[in-house]
Amino acid sequence: MTSNETASDRDDPTTTAPDRASRRAFLGSTAALSTIALAGCMGGDGSGSGGTDTATATDTPTATPAETATPTEEPTETEEMESVTPDVPVLNYALTLEHLENAFYRDGLAEFSDEELMNASVLSGFGEQVRMEVPASLATVGEHEAAHVEAISATVERLGGTPAEEAEYDFGYETPSEFLAVAQALENTGVAAYAGAAPSVHSNDVLAAAAGIHSVEARHAGFLNLVNGDSPYPNAVDESMSMAEVLEIAGQFVTSDTSGMAGTPETESMPVARKAENDTSDVDVLNYALTLEHLENAFYRDGLAEFSDEELMTADVLSPFDEAVRMEVPASLATAGEHEAAHVTALTDVVERLGGTPVEEAEYDFGYETPSEFLAVAQALENTGVAAYAGAAPTVTNDDVFAAAIGIHSVEARHAGFLNELNVESPFPAGVDEAMSMAEVREIAGQFIVG
Repeated sequence: MTSNETASDRDDPTTTAPDRASRRAFLGSTAALSTIALAGCMGGDGSGSGGTDTATATDTPTATPAETATPTEEPTETEEMESVTPDVPVLNYALTLEHLENAFYRDGLAEFSDEELMNASVLSGFGEQVRMEVPASLATVGEHEAAHVEAISATVERLGGTPAEEAEYDFGYETPSEFLAVAQALENTGVAAYAGAAPSVHSNDVLAAAAGIHSVEARHAGFLNLVNGDSPYPNAVDESMSMAEVLEIAGQFVTSDTSGMAGTPETESMPVARKAENDTSDVDVLNYALTLEHLENAFYRDGLAEFSDEELMTADVLSPFDEAVRMEVPASLATAGEHEAAHVTALTDVVERLGGTPVEEAEYDFGYETPSEFLAVAQALENTGVAAYAGAAPTVTNDDVFAAAIGIHSVEARHAGFLNELNVESPFPAGVDEAMSMAEVREIAGQFIVG
């Protein structure tokens, strides 16, 4: 392992300026709650980018425009609500999140050089492989957030609304390590914000796009957890945050007018007719998810029984990594396995409570023979799981079932990002994760089922 003994002077922990000390105290207290930085809300009259007519990135979400009424020149509050689709307020809420994250990466990456980021003291325990990829990975994350801003702005305009504008912010970091700490908090809070807002979405097209962004935020968060020395996936189910909770957190980072952050959209309490027009019941969707969780649970259970910790740590595919990373692999895989087992238990219980019969575990042949092949199959399974949950979301009727599924969806994305990393691929290869239909996922899963 190559350690860093000469961190950047800008990352010197001996600095004692009062304002810096107060910022560190703030970071320390709020990070403990995983909510230190917001996820996405801000005032509406700061200077910044508005929406564009079309999204320019090929991997950004789109929504099918709905027919809307033409607003009068001076609409009343009620008339203005009727002139746009119910999803515009939720989309603008998400847009405030993306504006904040976009500004954070844009400005922070302009302030710190690649060398300063690679030499951040928080990365001193990592070898060269991890430290060298941090600047490029952060740049990719920033590109994702910028693409989200463009896509959501364009969607709001197509639905008849006015996109929220960028505000002015003070994120409180002064060193590369503090920048990475705030990035971690922002991304984890972003995961919770999307999970909390998703049940308020009316359009299945908008929901599918939101789910694709939600899982990418989780991939970002997992990577930032990792480089900050924390577990990429600390929980089996990610928690959600309400709009009000996120708005309250956001105010700590917005330095422009925050009068527009006082409340949550009226549409948050409107009934949501989310169910897609098909004959798939919630029990069917749950058993579909349970089929995948059985498969993943068996994969980790049997594979971790077959390979020793030493065999996993010395897998050929891990050769680029230093000892510190390789030593964490067995425990991280065991945690992923525990998560899948917990998902099996939870889904089984819900199916029974809804009056259904839980699908049982099958017999499988995953085809791996070496630790490297085991890690490759793990990567494929987890990424398929992300796409499967995203594809099934619009078919769920029950809000409680939907909320739980969203919480599992982002954990699968955290797993997938980590497995991508171990297989020396980008943890977040696209700005929006794609969804798969049930038929597509069943075809993939069927390749491993032998009885």
